[in-house]
Amino acid sequence: MTKFYKQRAGSLQLLLIILVWLLLFTIPLLFGDFTNGIKWDHIFKVWREYSFLFVIFLANHFVLMPYLFFRERRSLYFASIISLILLFSAFLYLGQFNAPKPQLSEFAPPHMGPGGPMDDPFNDPFNGPKNGSEMQGPREFIPPYANLFIMSILLIGFDSGLLFFSKWMNSEQNKLEAEKESIKSKMAFLQNQISPHFFMNTLNNIHALVDIDKEEAKESIIKLSKMMDYMLYESQTASISLKQEIEFIRSYVDLMKLRFTDDVDILLEISADLPPVKVPPLLTISFIENAFKYGISYESPSFIHIYMDVNNNQLSFTVLNSIHPGKEKKKNSGIGIQNTRSRLDLIYGNNYDLIINNENNRIFEVKLNIPL
Repeated sequence: MTKFYKQRAGSLQLLLIILVWLLLFTIPLLFGDFTNGIKWDHIFKVWREYSFLFVIFLANHFVLMPYLFFRERRSLYFASIISLILLFSAFLYLGQFNAPKPQLSEFAPPHMGPGGPMDDPFNDPFNGPKNGSEMQGPREFIPPYANLFIMSILLIGFDSGLLFFSKWMNSEQNKLEAEKESIKSKMAFLQNQISPHFFMNTLNNIHALVDIDKEEAKESIIKLSKMMDYMLYESQTASISLKQEIEFIRSYVDLMKLRFTDDVDILLEISADLPPVKVPPLLTISFIENAFKYGISYESPSFIHIYMDVNNNQLSFTVLNSIHPGKEKKKNSGIGIQNTRSRLDLIYGNNYDLIINNENNRIFEVKLNIPL
C-alpha cells in the first residue's frame, strides 16, 4: 500500500512539472503580437532563454536538492545554485552585448546614392529625424539576463517547495505504516500472552475431570481442540464474527462448569438476537478467566454471572463474581486484564468504556461497552 501511494504521488508530481513547463513554453505562442504573422525569431529567442531555465531546474531537482540540500550540505547547495544562475545570466548578458548591430546601409533606400538626403540614417525627409530606439526596434522592459535571474529564483522556489512537500508526504506515510506495524506487533504479542494463560487453566480443568468422568473428559478434549483451533487460527485475524466469539465463550464456560458442583451459581446470558457483526477476537476471555479464578470458593457460596447484549450498535458485556477475602491474588495476577485494556486502547482509542468495580469487597464487576 505504501508503494502504491508513493508511485501515485510521484506520478502526480511528474504531471504537475510537465504541465508547468508546457505552460511556460506555450506562453509566447498565446500572448505574442501576431498582427503581422508569427514572429518565430522572437519565439525561438524566448525558448532559448527557457532552455537555460530548464537546465537549472533539472540540476536543482535531480542533483542539487537530493544530493546536497537533503543531505545537510546546505551551504554547498546555495553556493552551487546561485553560481549556476549567475553563470547562465552572465552568458545571456554577454550574448546580448556581443550580438551584431544593424549596419547603417540597411537604412538607406536602394535608389538613394551616397551623400543624398537618406545617407544619414537619423534624418528621414518624409517622417523627420529618427532616434536610436526606432532604428533598433521595440525596447524590452526587462533585459533577458535579468529576466532569467528572476525566473530562476521563482522556479527554484516552486521546485524546492514541491520536493519538500513530496518528502513530507513520504515521511508521513512511512510514519503511519510504522505505527500500523507497531500496533500489529503489539497485538500479536498480547494475544500470545493470553493463549498460554487460557491453555494452562483449561488443561487443569480437564485434568481434574479425568478422575471423575472419562466420557465427559473425552468430550471436553474435543471441545478444547475446537477452541484451540479457534485461538491458533481464527483469532489471529483482526476481527472475527460475533457468533464465533460467543461459541468460544460458551465452550469455555461449559468446560469450567465441569469442575464445580451445582452449588456454584454460574450464569451465561447472551441475547438470542445478535446481528452478524465482527468483533476483535478473545477480547472478553481474560475477564471471564479472572472471574473463575478468583470468584469461586469451595468453602462459601459463590457465583459468576455473565451477560452479553447488543444495543444501539454497541456490544455490552458484563461479568460479576463473588469476592472471597481468603483468596489472595498472586504476584502475576491481573496480567490478562491489563493486556486486554492495552488491546482496547490500541483498537478503539477513547471510543470504548471499561468500568471495573469492587463493591464493598463483596462483588467484583466488569462492564465493557465497545462500538460495532
